[in-house]
Amino acid sequence: MPQQAGAKTVRSRRRGEVLERALYEATLAELAAVGYGGLTMEGIATRARTGKAALYRRWSSKHDLVQAALIYAVPPLPEPRADRPARENLLAVFTAHCDVLAGKTAFPSLAIMGQLIHEPELRTLYADAVVAPRLRIIESILRAGVRRGEIDGGALTPLTARVGPALINQHLLLTGAPPNRRQLTRIVDTVMARAPVARTGRQASGTPS
Repeated sequence: MPQQAGAKTVRSRRRGEVLERALYEATLAELAAVGYGGLTMEGIATRARTGKAALYRRWSSKHDLVQAALIYAVPPLPEPRADRPARENLLAVFTAHCDVLAGKTAFPSLAIMGQLIHEPELRTLYADAVVAPRLRIIESILRAGVRRGEIDGGALTPLTARVGPALINQHLLLTGAPPNRRQLTRIVDTVMARAPVARTGRQASGTPS
């Protein structure tokens, strides 16, 4: 009977990249459900509807599998647009950062990453694959803002690019929720050191406008 045939189909016959994607997605789903401490190869295999052998043929431990799954799930970089002001580009990047931390992408949320950063290799992966590229984008937006006269270059420091993500992280840790649009706008205003408005000759001489 068709129902009996369906009932016997417990494991799929996926292979190659299709199976690997299923294993990555099962790993990320298990991470979100039970955390890194509760993660097991058996649990991942069960969620992926396959046998543990399929995992151990590719990875020797859950650590190696999680590392591969994180690389698979690294969210795309929010590319700044040349036709937008620095303020709008920063807001877009910070919004995307909120989405990652809040678990709105395939990448683990900040709550899960807090467990993973105790593993040196996973901490390095997070720093190199997620944090560093986003800091470089923020720095490029700030430099473009300086060139266009939107930002006072003299007020920037080597740490300016880190201020926005740090404030977002702090807000999420303290409140349990990412900043809303209004709060993100205030963070952007904190990061941006506005270039002083050019004075006219009359204003420069001390004559009130």
